[in-house]
Amino acid sequence: MKSYQVTENENFVGREPEQNQLHEISTKQGSKILIVYGRRRVGKTELLEQTFCDRYLLKFEGRENLPQHDQMKFVMRQLAEYADEPLLSRVAVDDWVEVLKEIAKRTQDGVWTVYFEEVQWLADYKTDFVTALKYVWDNFFRHNKEMLIILCGSSPSFMINSVVKSKALYNRSQYEIPLKELNVLEAKEMLPTCSLQEVFDAYLTVGGLPEYLKRLNTRQSVYLTLCKESFLPGAFFASEYEKIFTSSLSSNKHYKQIIAYLSNQRFASRNEITGHLQLRSGGALSSELSDLELCGFIDHYSPYQLSSRSHLVRYCIVDAYMQFYFRFIEPNLKAISNGDFRSNPLHALNMSAYQQWLGYSFERFCRKFHRQVATLLGFQAVKYRVGPYFSRKTSVEEPGFQIDLLFDRDDKVMTICEIKYSQTPTSSKVIDEFEKKLQALPNTDKKTIQRVLISNLGMDASLERRAYFDASIRVDDFFKPHIWM
Repeated sequence: MKSYQVTENENFVGREPEQNQLHEISTKQGSKILIVYGRRRVGKTELLEQTFCDRYLLKFEGRENLPQHDQMKFVMRQLAEYADEPLLSRVAVDDWVEVLKEIAKRTQDGVWTVYFEEVQWLADYKTDFVTALKYVWDNFFRHNKEMLIILCGSSPSFMINSVVKSKALYNRSQYEIPLKELNVLEAKEMLPTCSLQEVFDAYLTVGGLPEYLKRLNTRQSVYLTLCKESFLPGAFFASEYEKIFTSSLSSNKHYKQIIAYLSNQRFASRNEITGHLQLRSGGALSSELSDLELCGFIDHYSPYQLSSRSHLVRYCIVDAYMQFYFRFIEPNLKAISNGDFRSNPLHALNMSAYQQWLGYSFERFCRKFHRQVATLLGFQAVKYRVGPYFSRKTSVEEPGFQIDLLFDRDDKVMTICEIKYSQTPTSSKVIDEFEKKLQALPNTDKKTIQRVLISNLGMDASLERRAYFDASIRVDDFFKPHIWM
């Protein structure tokens, strides 16, 4: 049997915790099943191949839009190449049990990794593949104590609901890794020649997806490269949106409709989503919203003091690239196609509007990485509730009012964060704005208020003289290694 040949990537960066976890799993005694999932472009394939390149590896890939029978035939052709048995590709197979048994026969001994990629396509979004794997695992694969089977997919909803939660694989030496985006420290490794500010702007704009960051790793500025990769005919970021749903979700039209509606709102309630799309607020919508959340495209949040089932729950797009796409690329698609920005792609991205948009993206970043904020402020060991603050009253009286990030701590302290991302240091004008927010905030338990400024450029002299904030966090602080451990 020939092994799948992995090309060593000398530029592979980050993922140290995940690689350590994978090595630990692979060295455990006995046969194992590993389930890895994450959205398109998050780097699943590269992580697995670079980590397991020293094992005998058989990789079988699912193909888009093929029925199960054709998927089986393609796997048999791949197996025929590995085994150097051309006749295998002509063997008629009617179900997955027959296919998997053929693989098991040839991997009975030795340190084998059988790697199934894009499982949702192999399975054609059905349960037959997993059910068949259960049978062949129990009767064949598991008898090789060095066997590692990897099930990898780009549809988190399918992988969780139909693989991880499948009763067929329950309690069968199963391990699970949901692969998330790179953090900003790892993003810096992918953009080694850029300043910390440029790296952070890149992260706020396209997120921590390795393929996206790689596109911005040039000798030119991040801003210029971003414009070239977004606003020229055939530009990567201009065409990427339509590809996202291909492997992450099946062809349900409601997914795109929900994303498109949220793209025009900073946030929306469940009732607003159902009303706009004229959908029923039932189980189907709950499942669709959950699928989009599992993929990391949207998220929901409620005031810190209320449960996630509150009627005040708001949904918003949290995927940085999607936010950028709908704000700056989608309105210009026709002009991009016509080549209107060919001579100067910088003209397509208004700097003032982009800077304002980065401010909103920074707010989402701080909410998402609240644990890192807590670590920087030194209370990571304290139990807390975290989130924004708004209420029915403030929503009616001041529609734009919101405290973006508040920590309600068990040590009798409320840490309230003012988040600013601007082209100049924050001035003392912020004090009146912050005090107005404090007046609208109930503090029935009389907790001590800790005022925190989170900004990209810190305070100017006028604000520093006032000594108003108890603590300050700057963008540079998010690159400290200890907060990501």
